[in-house]
Formats: sequence, structure tokens, C-alpha cells
Amino acid sequence: MLDFRVLQDACLWSVAKAFVAKKPMLASALALGILSSCAANEDVAQTESAPMNTPERGWQTSLRADSPLVGRIWEVSSGRFISAESLLAKLKMSEYVLLGEKHDNPDHHALQREMLATFADHGTLGAVSFEMLATDMMPRLATLGTRRFASNERLADYIEWDRQGWDWNLYGPLVSTAYQRGVPIYAGNISRPQMSALYASDAPVAEGAVGELGRAKLKEDIDSSHCGMLPESQFDAMVRVQQGRDESLAKSLVDAQRAHGKSTVLIAGNYHIREDLGVPNYLLRAHSGLTRDAIAAVAFLEVVDDQSQPERYLDDSVELPAYDYVWFTPALADKDYCAGMRGES
Repeated sequence: MLDFRVLQDACLWSVAKAFVAKKPMLASALALGILSSCAANEDVAQTESAPMNTPERGWQTSLRADSPLVGRIWEVSSGRFISAESLLAKLKMSEYVLLGEKHDNPDHHALQREMLATFADHGTLGAVSFEMLATDMMPRLATLGTRRFASNERLADYIEWDRQGWDWNLYGPLVSTAYQRGVPIYAGNISRPQMSALYASDAPVAEGAVGELGRAKLKEDIDSSHCGMLPESQFDAMVRVQQGRDESLAKSLVDAQRAHGKSTVLIAGNYHIREDLGVPNYLLRAHSGLTRDAIAAVAFLEVVDDQSQPERYLDDSVELPAYDYVWFTPALADKDYCAGMRGES
């Protein structure tokens, strides 16, 4: 039970009133302890200090939870922090809302779920597309509105969720949030046969929607993500697959938006939602007349050691900022993935 007697200043009092008014995202944010006493003020300066946020106040992850960035939302265009309520108000004006994630961070999925629930409950959510579902599952997804399942596990079985690739404990609440509210669910990713065909193709990598600098960045990131162990001869094939995925994700969003209207949401990895390299560029090609300001890319990023300047998290952007908004969370773990790939202990 929230004790309003401890809320001494006007900023916290306004948050408390939002809780009483049953504004879901604000209530969740308060419960998680991710709104600082003045983060609700849109005029917060970058240099403003923020209180410590700890796992005991709601975070499921704990690494670097004492970072001053944790729980705060950075609006890239204005260069300032904004509140969760302000973010939601801005997102409701967008035709496409892309919610990123680090796939294994439970806090990212918890925040995504709250946002989905809020959009749906306010009647602004037309449909949601998942990177984790391949397009060959669309016939089954189209029948979900006529089906009832005894449990979330039965739902996962029906849509043939890839439990090995995507932890259902993390994604199940997201899928069921949409399903239980009658929100149409779309599959965004290419199928395995499509992926194999793209990989095996000997066609040169097309310019696509990202240009020469974008393609160079994609190759650079593919190399680093494979820890320098991938033969250079495979770079073009991997870029084709990455671009094929982004194009497919964009098509699923356009199809959903045309069928259902309202805002269409994508759940995908942070790399896919990048404004400079990812799905937004393919949306602009697939949706005639669409402008970039009708697309909102929200990245959920783990804070890193010794980095408290929010704009530095966008240092690898190409030509334009990678994201429109960045919501900072604690990190799950420090893990050397390359050491594992090299067989090192």
C-alpha cells in the first residue's frame, strides 16, 4: 500500500495521483521505482542528479543498478530526460512504435509488456508484430481470435513457439497480453527456408534502404558480433539475411497497420529497430507517404561501466541517431560471449 504521507514534494505527489487515477504505465513505473522525483518534469536537464535505483525497488536485474541513468528515459531529439507519461503520450501519436530489447534482459520485457498493456487498454493499439515469430506461422496467428487456451503453455504450443531460441518465460507474458486483449498478433521474421535462400544466394548485396555507409556498418557489426571468427567471404550473405529480416519485419508492420489501423507495435532486438540501419528504413519504402516522424524507435539499453552521459550510447550511429528514445536499465550480467565462442573458460 502506497503511503502518501512520505510524498513531500509536488513532483512525487503528482506521481501518486497518477497511481490513484490508474494510469497503468505510471503506476508500473512508480512500483518499479524508476521515476525519480523530478524525472516527471520534461524540462529535466542532462546534468540533473537522479536517486539511486536498486533491485529491491523493483528491478529484476542488478548489475550497475546504482547508475544515475537507471530508470531514466532520454529523448534524443531534445537532448533531455522525459517522464514515462510523456513518452507514452508522444508514442500514441506515432503510426509505428518499435520497442527494442536485449533478448535476455527480463526488465526489458517487463517494460515492453506494460507499454503494450497501456496502449491496448487505451484503445490505441492496432496490432503487434514479433521478431520471434516467422511468417509461415501467420495462418495460425490469424485464428487466435477464435481460440481459447487453458494456459499460456497451450498458447505457446499452438503457435509453435521456438522455446530453444526464445525463452517463453520472458516472451509468454508479452504474447498473452496481446492475445488476452484481442490484439492481432503478427509474425515478423523470415522463415527458415527464406533465410537459407538468402544465405545461399550468390547475388551481390543490394543497396537496400541503408546506403553504402549503412552496409559498411552492417558488415563491421557482423564481424564484431561473431568475434572476428566469421570468414569475410560470409559477410555479404549475413548482410543479405539481416536486410531480409528487417524488410520482412517492416512488411509485417505495414500489413498490420493497413488491416487494423491505429498504432502498430514491433517487438524486436535493439539492432533491428535502429533508425539508421534497421526496420524504419524499410518502413519508409513499404509505406507510401510515410514520414520518419511517424516512426518511433524506443531502445531499452543496459547501462555500462563508467558511462553516465546518455548521448554516448548513440556514438555508433550512422548519419542519424540510432534511436528516438532510450530507456536505461540495470544490466543482467557481464559475460564475455567471444570467450565462449573461442572455447575459452
